[in-house]
Amino acid sequence: MASRWTNGLIFIIFMWLLSRVVVVVAMQGVAPLLHLPPVNHSYPHLGFVPNYIPTPGWQLFAHWDGAWYKTIATSGYGFTDGKYSNIAFFPFFPLITRGVMLLGLPFEVAGTLVNNLAFLGSLLVLYHWVQERHSTETARWATAVLAWCPYSLFGTVIYTEGLFLFLSTASLQAFDNHQHLRAALWGAMASATRITGAALVPALLITAWRERRPATAYVAGLATGGGLLLFSIYCGIRFADPLAFVHVQQAWRASLGLDWLAWFRLLVDGLAFGTEFIKAIMILGGGYLLWHLRHRLSTVVVVYGFCALALILASGSLSSVDRYAYGIVSLAIALGMLLARYPRWGYATLGYFTLLLIAFSFRFAWWTWRNC
Repeated sequence: MASRWTNGLIFIIFMWLLSRVVVVVAMQGVAPLLHLPPVNHSYPHLGFVPNYIPTPGWQLFAHWDGAWYKTIATSGYGFTDGKYSNIAFFPFFPLITRGVMLLGLPFEVAGTLVNNLAFLGSLLVLYHWVQERHSTETARWATAVLAWCPYSLFGTVIYTEGLFLFLSTASLQAFDNHQHLRAALWGAMASATRITGAALVPALLITAWRERRPATAYVAGLATGGGLLLFSIYCGIRFADPLAFVHVQQAWRASLGLDWLAWFRLLVDGLAFGTEFIKAIMILGGGYLLWHLRHRLSTVVVVYGFCALALILASGSLSSVDRYAYGIVSLAIALGMLLARYPRWGYATLGYFTLLLIAFSFRFAWWTWRNC
């Protein structure tokens, strides 16, 4: 038993460390050496400098949403209806980052440490959950998928992916093991980290109903929305708008991405073999995979996966849906289960993932990732 635990721990740390080294080397070592034309976007709200050329440093990890989280951690929230405002970003990640900053670390270092360590935690929880539920082989593949997926880039830079994956996976694992109080606590923190944490509420309630669990399971399901509720109360008190974090999204929708109808037209016309095609594969392919493996996966994994996908579709926008889909741990579990049956395809998939992970790291460092 001790040997099994040790071997699992070594594998998890190896997957996390090697994949993070690839990201860091690509961003800090290679990206600044690329001979690309200077970037000339117009993002003054993100602190973007025209004619930008990346130089090595912690600031490369704080591009895009990292700039918003910095304003929250250092200056607090602001809200102007109809305009870009940092109230769109949930509070738990910048709150923890602010706590780490009290140790004397600058925001860029603190935010990077929080996200990376949380991402390691998510791999640990995922591995042991899948191992106890299925097999060591499936656990290894699910962990590898989560670590090497190109969107795992956002488990290294200053985003909420690492923290959200850790909290939501811990909540789902606890609920699957009938540990309802733990599920509620982890889930409440997850719903205070990003809006997709709200998918835990219907997922746990439906699972409790299907499995005929006691009343405590229903209470736990409702309690997972506690973080979202507290944030809404804060918005109501501070800005007289309990849904300020929803209303501010109109500014992003006006300038980012396609709506789902336009995206469908692109697919029909055969023009979506870039970013939109990847988004389609993650959403539609992920949904199909969950359905195909529904009898082999636990109920809470399947239900949460569909609830989270439904929440993404309900947003009506394509902006960042690929990142949000990556944050659905159910999809990593399902793909890991599939690749465990077909390991040759698994190795090819991980190789392709690695190439995309490197390319995404270059794009992030150069500010050329339009819909982060």
